[in-house]
Amino acid sequence: MNFYFNIEALKKRVDKINQLRLRRAVDSVNKNFIKVYSLLPILFHYHHQMIPGFVEGNVPHGICFFSPDIGQLRWLSKLDCFLPFRSITSYTMPIAAIYSMGSTSSLGQNQSSDIDIWVCCSTFLSNEEKVILKKKCILIEQWAASMFVKTTIFLIDENSFRCYKNDFSKENYGLVQRVFLLDEFYRTSVRIAGKRLLWNMVPVEEEPYYDEYVIMLYNKRILNPNEWLDFGGLYYLSYFNFFSHNLHQLNKSNDCKYKIILKKILFESYLRYYKKNNLLAIEFKKYLHTGKIICYGLDSYCLMLDRVTRYLYETNELTRLEFIRRCFYLKVSKMFYKNIKNVQFSSWRKIALTQLIDSWGWSRNF
Repeated sequence: MNFYFNIEALKKRVDKINQLRLRRAVDSVNKNFIKVYSLLPILFHYHHQMIPGFVEGNVPHGICFFSPDIGQLRWLSKLDCFLPFRSITSYTMPIAAIYSMGSTSSLGQNQSSDIDIWVCCSTFLSNEEKVILKKKCILIEQWAASMFVKTTIFLIDENSFRCYKNDFSKENYGLVQRVFLLDEFYRTSVRIAGKRLLWNMVPVEEEPYYDEYVIMLYNKRILNPNEWLDFGGLYYLSYFNFFSHNLHQLNKSNDCKYKIILKKILFESYLRYYKKNNLLAIEFKKYLHTGKIICYGLDSYCLMLDRVTRYLYETNELTRLEFIRRCFYLKVSKMFYKNIKNVQFSSWRKIALTQLIDSWGWSRNF
């Protein structure tokens, strides 16, 4: 087994990418979006009738390793309430971590983008506690909606992915969807608060031996199991699994949204290389471990475009490639309204899209 001991350097690299994504998530969006996104940890770390999401009763709250920043403390100081300070060193809080996923922080994010949030709860919560915590999530969604920020909060048990890993029967299509959901989460996630993802620490070549490798890290005390959020590895899927999921994606939407079109071609590439288990999240992790930071800082949308571009070049489908580039541009250019040359904000997005257009050989006068 190939052990990977350079954990500290990898943790710093993961944190740098996450900090970059956090900055980009609130770059050139409206004030309401910034308020919702920035205050989410506070709403789940504390529970008080003056704070949005209040539910009567003993509601689980508190995020592992979290303490408010200056902006969050300033917002709390405006409330007429007393909130006890929670230790930032505790790893036994009801909420292990809060992550956003999807287009948030990517080149594909725009002024009308939704926020998809995973509230990862600890396994020791009872079903009753999860039910009441879900009520809190719904109230926070409603609070965000009152400011015209569509936010969907998913309550995820930290063991929810690991307990199904050995059942890949043809009938268990729900499990296959879980794996592809985890693939998307691993490559697009942004840690807002709480524990880091353990999956990032496991080298790609150890993916088939994920559990054994993790146990080694714990047994040798290289990592402390209490400090990590572990959803498990990305397991091998059969040709049937890839084919059925791709078929589901083809029938998923009839409105031909640009994002859906891009994802359809991505899953085509999965189908072509299924024997290699070459999910895009695996590719993301390869870059992360080798320190090869490409695609504008491992931007999740640019990584998807890069993968689709390589696939269509290899299959010599250049007409489809041109179509995909137009879909990508139409999706991304929502941030820039009518003309990229008139943008007065989001400099990194403007630079990235301009460079892509130049690389495609397009004129900027469109």
